[in-house]
Amino acid sequence: MNSPKKMKEKNKFFRGNQQRRLINQGLSLIVTVFLSQMLLQWFQNDLNISLVLQFTFQWHTIKFLISLCVLLVPAVWLWSLIGNVKIVNILFLSISMGMGFATFEKMRQRGEPLYPSDLQMLTNPIFLLEMLPPFMVILVVAGITVFFIGLVLVIIKERKEDLPRLKRSTRILLFLLSSFAAFYLSNFSQEGNIVKIAYDQTAYWIPYSQQMNYYNNGFVAGFLYNLPSEPMTEPDGYSSEGLIQLMEKYQEKAQKINESRQNKKLEANIIFVMNESFADPFDLKETSKKWDPIPFARKLATESWSGRMLSQGYGGGTANIEFEALTGFSMEPFSANITTPFTQFLPKDPLIPSVVSRLKAEGYTTTAIHPYNTSMYKRRENYGNLGFDTFYYDEIMTNTATKENNPYISDKAAYQEVLQSMNKTEEYDFVHLVTMQNHTPYSAKYEAFPSAQKTGYYNERINQYFQDLVYSDQALEFLYEELEQLEEPSVVVFWGDHWPSVFGEEALESNGKEALHHTPVIMFNNVSKANKDFHTISSIYFFIEVLEMLDQSVSPFDALLMELQKNIPSLEKGMYFSDEQQGYVSSREELSEDAQRVLNDYDWIMFDVTTSNKQTVQDGFFERLD
Repeated sequence: MNSPKKMKEKNKFFRGNQQRRLINQGLSLIVTVFLSQMLLQWFQNDLNISLVLQFTFQWHTIKFLISLCVLLVPAVWLWSLIGNVKIVNILFLSISMGMGFATFEKMRQRGEPLYPSDLQMLTNPIFLLEMLPPFMVILVVAGITVFFIGLVLVIIKERKEDLPRLKRSTRILLFLLSSFAAFYLSNFSQEGNIVKIAYDQTAYWIPYSQQMNYYNNGFVAGFLYNLPSEPMTEPDGYSSEGLIQLMEKYQEKAQKINESRQNKKLEANIIFVMNESFADPFDLKETSKKWDPIPFARKLATESWSGRMLSQGYGGGTANIEFEALTGFSMEPFSANITTPFTQFLPKDPLIPSVVSRLKAEGYTTTAIHPYNTSMYKRRENYGNLGFDTFYYDEIMTNTATKENNPYISDKAAYQEVLQSMNKTEEYDFVHLVTMQNHTPYSAKYEAFPSAQKTGYYNERINQYFQDLVYSDQALEFLYEELEQLEEPSVVVFWGDHWPSVFGEEALESNGKEALHHTPVIMFNNVSKANKDFHTISSIYFFIEVLEMLDQSVSPFDALLMELQKNIPSLEKGMYFSDEQQGYVSSREELSEDAQRVLNDYDWIMFDVTTSNKQTVQDGFFERLD
């Protein structure tokens, strides 16, 4: 029988051994976090291990260590929640690998890294998989399968072993501390945030390029920089009194414009068609000009108001172009970390003025149509906030035909839905359509597609995309002919949201950024024929062009947009068209004094609406004047 002294020594030994094992568990978690961060950097740096090592041990060691501490917060939170460090290590590494792969693939397809707002798309995993080529889908599915098998094996093994566990009180304490730390990190962009201050000592933030932001400061710092915050920072000199003077200034301009406008009451259907990935391949030097995939659109453009729209993204950015067209608010003045208004602030703000709410107030029936599900970009909530009466999506649409093997509803079917919705109403209609036919992936959609001899490309995915364009062009002709037979006057604004990423980085390098950020825009009506060359235009100006085409009176906000368009015909972050320089400049400072002044006026109005107290909305700044 053991003596009390021996029992005490034995218990002391076991306690000491348990403490050592718990310390080892903590160290293993730190190693996991270190490896996870290296993994994220590896994916961020295009799988270049040399850049990762230089970033970690030569160029940005301090930032790397700060990011290591940041990543420890969710790791400790998971440990406190799950209690088993081996499971946490596997889970944390797997999540890091998933996020790393996502940023790698997004950089490959769209030239931009993973943002916090992108995580909302996890609610639609099927859609995400559809964006990947088949071999990537196989790799992802295999990786997920291996992860779950490994997790199950670890759990089974752990149950057979008597491993030391954190005390319940310790877990509760760690959970509370890590939860508080996570909440504090979520306010990264707020003034005085200690973590942001720590990064600021060595970080080089680049507001206009998140690709460079992530590259210079690391994935973790870049990700934190893009966490939700106030949409805008207060413009210099901003005041309520100054805002009132600004409103009076543009009210006078609107009144002067309206003296030459004939119509005071809108009496025409207005149809916005944002066509997925519709671009003009003739804008690329590699494209053969022997055969035209969009002959009708090209002919229509010569007979209508047309030009090239400056698109914010390459290979993506649909929701942002949609936001700009529906609100007249550019992405340019927003804080750098506001990357997607549809997910970051619009769902929480039902009072944002828009083309939709303005037309609804004038008696229009307002309808949104998107032939896909409602999970993308919180469209159901956002369309309600913008003022749409009805939202037709894939599950409730009547016209759902597809083309051959294409999984998406065709453009022609979408146009049939537009016409059907208009026939149901007695009032004039505003219909906003976002098509899906031309969405990625561009493989195995069609049995027959243009040959390399026709297109100039020895790439099946590109040639499949050309067939998408053929069907889009035919559908546009169908819409045009149907509207020609309609008795009600109708105006259509048709534009491509962005180029598809199928042309790759090579096309960007050989053709330049401008070519792959310009998409066709065509405005036509069924009453009169006239042509006007926009040359270049931003989507924020679409509605004021509609008002001009219909010779309608304008609001003070419209007058501001007209003044802005006169000085800056198209703009996005880092791209401003300057008439003086006959091309794009990369910063506000390179614009003329007049252009900078009007852009500053625009900042004030946007700040009031998106971030301040909406004084302009209350005072009728967005209402058309009689």
